[in-house]
Order: sequence, then structure tokens, then C-alpha cells
Amino acid sequence: MMSNNPLWDYSIATYSLEGVAPACLALQDMFGLDVNVLFYAAWLAQLEQRLSHDHLTGVETLIADWRHDMVKPLRAMRQRWRQTPYTAGIGDEIKSLELRAERQQQDTMYAYYQESAGLSWAARPLRENLALVASFSGQEGEGRFAALERLALLFPP
Repeated sequence: MMSNNPLWDYSIATYSLEGVAPACLALQDMFGLDVNVLFYAAWLAQLEQRLSHDHLTGVETLIADWRHDMVKPLRAMRQRWRQTPYTAGIGDEIKSLELRAERQQQDTMYAYYQESAGLSWAARPLRENLALVASFSGQEGEGRFAALERLALLFPP
């Protein structure tokens, strides 16, 4: 089902591709990267738009509190419920809320994209966009570049 947010549609379709979910979650868990921002960078690359530091700063300013106050606590709660026996239904409800919170975050990101001045054109800027996200918001660590490269190879051209 298509939504009124092509970023969300792209994210849902891409996340379901083989290997994408574990690659994204590894970057999230090991290096603190926001999967939604990684998808934003990849979606822009598919539109042949180079993500700029200023644009990413604007996006982060809009979503940082939401991610910290809503998305991360729901994720933590879902992960705790998953470890508790006999609570599958509750965990599923929390997962649904987490997805709704992530959708809201992506709706905010897409609205910012629509309202912002155009980004510069670039042929296939996926790796460049992902690297900017990693340097902007993630923790340094051994294996980060290789993990980003694995993810870049999984995203559709």
C-alpha cells in the first residue's frame, strides 16, 4: 500500500530486501546510527541528490528530540518485552507503536525535504550520503566503514 510519503514507501520496501534489516540494525546497535536517517540518505541518493551537512543538521534538529523521547524508549521497551515469556501480544503492540513513531519521524523528515531548498545533483551519491550520516551522528568504531559498505551493496541501485 502506497502512502503519501515516498520516503516511507521506499524505507518499507527496502527494509524487506534480503540482508537489509540485519545490516541496518548492526549499524544502529554497534555505532548508534539512526536507521531512519540511513534510509533518508539512501532515498535521496536514489533521487540522485547529495545530502549536505547543512541539510542533515536541519533534519537532525527536527527529529532528535522525537527519536530520543519516543522512538528509542519504545524500542527499548519492545526489546525488554521480547525477553519476557508469554507476552508476545504485548510485544507486538509495542512494535506497532514503535513503527508508528518511526513513521512520524519519517513524515517530519519528508516534510523538511519538501520545504527545503534543493540539494545538489550527484550521480550515485549513496556511499557519500551514508558516510555523511555516519560521520555526523554515529560513533567511530572498528568495522563501521565495512558495515556501511555492506549496507550500500544491499540497497537498490
